[in-house]
Amino acid sequence: MTYAINMNTASPTATQALYALDKTYVGTEDYLGLAFYWDHEVKYWMRDASTAKRKKIHELLLKAGEEPVSDLGFSNLRYFKTNDTVREIIGRVLKI
Repeated sequence: MTYAINMNTASPTATQALYALDKTYVGTEDYLGLAFYWDHEVKYWMRDASTAKRKKIHELLLKAGEEPVSDLGFSNLRYFKTNDTVREIIGRVLKI
């Protein structure tokens, strides 16, 4: 038995629920790799990254001691502010 979720077969309602749930996991070890957690500066690098690579980058950011910040305009949005550590980790994982 596999516990993989095929997002191509999930309904729009289920997909949105999973994205909303994953937003609450940004900054924790429970992050699934679905929700956005990066700022505008690296969006072009991250938007085409696979779920697995998003999760790997997120894990490496946590191990590096990076902490997500909350967006004051959107109470449910947390993201990692781009700095040299964030750029280096993204570059290493995405090979850019």
